[in-house]
Amino acid sequence: MRIKKFEAETLQAALSKVKKDFGPEAVILHTKKYKKGGIFGVFGREITEVTAGIDINVERPASSHERQAATALKSHSLRVEPASYPGNLDIFDSYRRVEDISLKNESLQRELNEGKISMNAAFRPVKDFSAASGVSLKNGMGKLQKALIDNGVEDNLVYRTLQNINSQLTEVQINNRQFVERYLYDYISEMIQVSGPIKTAKGTTKVIAFIGPTGVGKTTTIAKLAAKYALVENKSVVMVSADTYRIAADLQLKKYGEIMGIPVEIVMTTDDFKKVINKHVDKDIILFDTAGRSPRNKQHLVELKEFLETYSPMETHLVMSAVTKYFDALSIINNFGLVPIHRILFTKLDETKNYGLLLNLSVSSGGIPISYLCLGQNVPEDIENADPKAIARLVLKGDFEAWIRQKN
Repeated sequence: MRIKKFEAETLQAALSKVKKDFGPEAVILHTKKYKKGGIFGVFGREITEVTAGIDINVERPASSHERQAATALKSHSLRVEPASYPGNLDIFDSYRRVEDISLKNESLQRELNEGKISMNAAFRPVKDFSAASGVSLKNGMGKLQKALIDNGVEDNLVYRTLQNINSQLTEVQINNRQFVERYLYDYISEMIQVSGPIKTAKGTTKVIAFIGPTGVGKTTTIAKLAAKYALVENKSVVMVSADTYRIAADLQLKKYGEIMGIPVEIVMTTDDFKKVINKHVDKDIILFDTAGRSPRNKQHLVELKEFLETYSPMETHLVMSAVTKYFDALSIINNFGLVPIHRILFTKLDETKNYGLLLNLSVSSGGIPISYLCLGQNVPEDIENADPKAIARLVLKGDFEAWIRQKN
């Protein structure tokens, strides 16, 4: 498929450009309006941008099924409805990255099961930080404490952060708003670990599995990445679905595949998966959509583990909704620790204004880096490489809309 963006002052004018360039076979992938020119978006003229695609091999009239799909795309834009002052980080030595957190998770789970610790005891909120530390906090620290807690940063992480800032900065610096905001921004950025985008190597097939609870958006995320790598970066991509539990889940992936011209394979067993990998061993990337699993269902997790052991090395991304509660997120990581977790990918950033979870898990997950941030359900554009500074801004400001405007 060939994809191109068309700009005009009205939607009708942009669609005329699409028709002139691509003809009647064009598929409308996305439309948006934005301000162009002016100062910081002010006084600029409104522009309509239409992203359209055309199958470069089209030489026949579209079938009724394809016409219906094109009509749906025009309405939904490939939308599937439901569905510098660096800080001193010595106090975070215990959170250095480890290659495999399975043993750590098993130990934590064992202690939880044996009643040696509880989630409430291990992460008991510490509101009176001065009393807890025995150190008097400097004037102005209360504002920092409130900002972090209001944005969902876990209490014990707030406590350790305040301890460090209290010891590193003078009272004058703490009460200099511009200085302390920049310091805290850089400090939080340093805590956040990211992996960068998926990396491919010539002559090697990269197999990537996406795991996680039900309803977090794995299938839509895979479609976004497939579009990015196949249609933008010209990589050979295959999408594979083992989600036979959810009604029509495989049809959803097939619909994406048909629109983008990307092959889709459906597997029922690990033997099926092996055959598919062998069939597509010449491809650059195989994106594996696993069935959503309850982190409490051990049998399902054992089945998942068997699929992930089919091929080595396989890169595994745990897909996590940004609206997940912190303790629930810890439980998900702990239970999915039965299988290797190499990356965490966050979805549904557009459904919350509280982003402390991203920082909390970056610190408390044992060092699992964040790979991508999904900003909505539009394919292919609503996905970004995880960036520490962008995440720090979201954690401190919670201004998702402002961040999106700045990006655009």
